[in-house]
Amino acid sequence: MNPIYTKSITILPSQVDAWGRLSPAHTFDLFMDTATEAAGAMGVGWDFLMRRGMFWITVKARVRFIDPPRLLDAVEVVTWPEAPGDMRCNRYYEVRKNGSVLAQGVTEWAIVDIQSGKPQPLAGILPPELEYPRATACPGPFLMIDGDFPEPPFAEHLVTATDIDMARHMNNVAYVRAIINAFPLKAWKALNVRQMDVIFLTSAHEGDALRFQQRREASPLGRRDGHILDIRGTLPDGRVSVLARLATEG
Repeated sequence: MNPIYTKSITILPSQVDAWGRLSPAHTFDLFMDTATEAAGAMGVGWDFLMRRGMFWITVKARVRFIDPPRLLDAVEVVTWPEAPGDMRCNRYYEVRKNGSVLAQGVTEWAIVDIQSGKPQPLAGILPPELEYPRATACPGPFLMIDGDFPEPPFAEHLVTATDIDMARHMNNVAYVRAIINAFPLKAWKALNVRQMDVIFLTSAHEGDALRFQQRREASPLGRRDGHILDIRGTLPDGRVSVLARLATEG
């Protein structure tokens, strides 16, 4: 079985940012949705797992914004899995137009038990006949982000109904939107974010107030003006819900 999944789409008005390009949050959306379709095509979709009392979760994600497509651009979205480990597996993504890669990403996934929330072994769940491609996107290991943030919070996000997914916790992409919305539009544009790495740690729920802190330092992006901006989102009880690193050229 070939697990490479491809679909053709048109970038719609609901998906673009203030400058008419596929927004960072909608890029995460697009990859998450395509992964859901691809898992179903592989025979391990949402309905298959729900009947067994399990569901997919994203543990970590990295998305690189190379040359985001514009409004009404016709593009291909391609995704494929890596050979899985015992408890986790990676999935890769690319947005392509006329042979050029406009955005790419990688996510680390696990299957967890609905009742206990504990990760489940992948053996016996994924189809044994899958032939895993060797190609990768966004190469390199997932980041380790230091959780020490000495500065006080600079923004807060109240988790509301539209942030909640079918698992009754804050959707992964909702964290990305909340991080972006922590900045005024002008400040977000000035950052010129080229890559976002996100680590999902503790689930937030409706009514939680996430408090965001930031930590900025120089980054070896190959440009003297490159920086990294780390973000920490903390729950009211002090637990860290999300960590993110924004590689910027601003």
